[in-house]
Amino acid sequence: MAPVALAAAMVLTVSGAGSASVGVPEPDPRRLSGLLSERALPLVPFAPVTAPATGGSPLTAEDRADLTARIEARVAGTGADVGIAVQDLRTGAAYGYEAHEPIHTASVVKLTLVAMLLARAQEEGRDLTSGERAQAEAVIRYSDNDVTDVLYQSNGFTDGFVAGTRAFGMRGTEPNPVGVWGATLTTAADQLRLLRALYTDDSPLSAEDRAFVLGLMEEVAPEQAWGVSAAAGPEDTVGLKNGWTPRESNGGRWNVNSVGFVAGPEREYLVAVLTDGNGDYVGGVGLVEDLVSMVTGELGRP
Repeated sequence: MAPVALAAAMVLTVSGAGSASVGVPEPDPRRLSGLLSERALPLVPFAPVTAPATGGSPLTAEDRADLTARIEARVAGTGADVGIAVQDLRTGAAYGYEAHEPIHTASVVKLTLVAMLLARAQEEGRDLTSGERAQAEAVIRYSDNDVTDVLYQSNGFTDGFVAGTRAFGMRGTEPNPVGVWGATLTTAADQLRLLRALYTDDSPLSAEDRAFVLGLMEEVAPEQAWGVSAAAGPEDTVGLKNGWTPRESNGGRWNVNSVGFVAGPEREYLVAVLTDGNGDYVGGVGLVEDLVSMVTGELGRP
């Protein structure tokens, strides 16, 4: 499919739900309190790492300044706001650029909703039902909006969403007041916290639950496999969830976001890149992939 046609088709898959939560049980803000402490997790340092500290190196102050200058030069002239948070799990080194800047999620929020679904089932002492597993697959692999509407309500609508994000330490993530889930505000730092909860043993979720959602992230529909994958080599495994949408409130300019992981013989990264204000979808994807490549390339430099 040609890029313009593909972009037009994708617009249909990212809008949030604005329907009222009729018949949804009143959420209990304490629902996830036993899973995680009610504190925001720092962007750096993170510990433990999940692989031996081989390859790559922590960035010096000079390295960071140079990388930041290159990012600013790439973003200049695009009209976009960006937030970046990346961690090299071989060394524990992390880099952030405007990592606490709130940016609209678009469909990236679907990964958060599936994490909440897993946490709720775990607190209730049960596995996901076959229906819930099918919902999670539709939301992550195919970015299904109708199923996301259902999931957003079953997680407790906006109040339940706030309780869930706070339990995962995501203090910079706020739902849209009327439940338009695609208009949720988040930060790259919060998305990196969520990725750690899904990817590493530093998590309230069971190994089985983490493997389930990571498997879905590894099998997204082919036309959605961009963004984080720019950091991957031919032997690497990539898992991701992307979000992309034009916003009327921003003059039709585009949110284009990508969060996920890359793991292989020479690299192991968690990556969150959020952008807002892109002129179009294709340019936004190009910007995201350039930023992913810049940061992981610097972290992976011998």
